[in-house]
Amino acid sequence: MSSIRAFIAVEIDHQTKQKISELISNLKKSDADAKWITEGQIHLTLKFLGNIDEGSVHKISDALSGVSNNFNSFTINFSEIGAFPNLNHPAVIWLGVNKGAEFLKTLNEKIETALEKLRLKQENREFKPHLTLARIRSPNNIQNLVKLIEETDFNSWDDLRISKLTLFQSTLNPKGAAYTIIIEKYLQNI
Repeated sequence: MSSIRAFIAVEIDHQTKQKISELISNLKKSDADAKWITEGQIHLTLKFLGNIDEGSVHKISDALSGVSNNFNSFTINFSEIGAFPNLNHPAVIWLGVNKGAEFLKTLNEKIETALEKLRLKQENREFKPHLTLARIRSPNNIQNLVKLIEETDFNSWDDLRISKLTLFQSTLNPKGAAYTIIIEKYLQNI
């Protein structure tokens, strides 16, 4: 049986994707040595699955139905830019969630629990809701990037409604990863 590389995420609406693309364009002015995501790669990962058997997709779909049928849609707001492990020595630059972070954490826990029954590996570290913007390749021009990050203002960012879970297939190619939607499960409307 063939395997696919997959992850579960919440999608970002078109308007917010444009705002994130504008943010990335501004941060690129730093000339930091980073691999920035493209608009087609913008999403917020809830659970990275890695390589899974294509035959398990149906079971994962059922598990996600169980989660989505018992979870109401909600809103989040992006409010900060940070880095793993930190801005002094960044490896990954991310967009952080303020409002709605607790809902994303709960959703992640419910997905972890549902998938544990399928013997899919649980994450060992605490889930921190974030949207990856870039992976840093070298420390070149990092101070320029940090300065631009510190100048970023989130006051004009609108709330984003989270209304579905999406199982994506990730196909790696020389230009980066390409994502294909496999399954979408809608959360309950309140």
